[in-house]
Amino acid sequence: MRAIALLTDFGLTDPYVGQLHAALTRLAPGAPLIDISHQVEPFGTAQAAFFLAASAPHFPRDTVFMCVVDPRVGTSRKILGVQAGSQSFLAPDGGLLDLLLDTPGLPPARIYDLAGAATDYGHSATFHGRDIFSPLAARLSAGEAMETLGSPLTREDVMRQTWAKPQVEDGGVLAHVLHVDHFGNCVLSLRQGFPFAEEVAGLSLAPGESMPLRRVRAYAELGLGEPGLLLGSQGFYELAAFQDSASMRLTLSPGDPVRILFARGLELLKV
Repeated sequence: MRAIALLTDFGLTDPYVGQLHAALTRLAPGAPLIDISHQVEPFGTAQAAFFLAASAPHFPRDTVFMCVVDPRVGTSRKILGVQAGSQSFLAPDGGLLDLLLDTPGLPPARIYDLAGAATDYGHSATFHGRDIFSPLAARLSAGEAMETLGSPLTREDVMRQTWAKPQVEDGGVLAHVLHVDHFGNCVLSLRQGFPFAEEVAGLSLAPGESMPLRRVRAYAELGLGEPGLLLGSQGFYELAAFQDSASMRLTLSPGDPVRILFARGLELLKV
């Protein structure tokens, strides 16, 4: 049985995660169950997308990922299956797989709509994680091929979200906060390898306003409480403040847009 990795916004107070584990233990006995997180912010698709894209490379190459952050549960939204190399991914169509599908070096991904297979199961309209995604994950864990479960889709058939891809602008780049971690670091939709056109010089959080910003390699290269930009361990750039919360200092939350400015961008703001 292939390992099954779980990523949800179900939290740990209610019985939902326990019921997921119970369903998978019953349907896929012997399959290792690995919890990525169940503390995704409610309906936090961007945060879940980051957790998945950052975590998948560290898992066994044949893992089945069951990702359920599903604000439109019970509607006619697609149920996506993605096969990338030997790894399989299940998620509702809502942008959760955006960052994964744009991962540099990802094996060519095959995308399927598994909504047809979902009709095989009796289910509630509000808990597809237990009633639909778990049986599908169990079938994949047992060795069933993704292409036997659904019809092929193209990348254009899948919902895209504006926060998933940074937008290069004259004098800078527009990104979004994907996640604020335990330390207050603000993870951005800028990945390792992003081609910075010039040296980073500033940060803009509101039209016409800016502040200085340095790009550094380690937190301690910043002054105490000074915000800076650095590449984090998850393969994404983050705004951080040395021994302080960048989120609180900059008043940033998940979903917020930020502009990383080059020197030319600062000059444009002054004009």
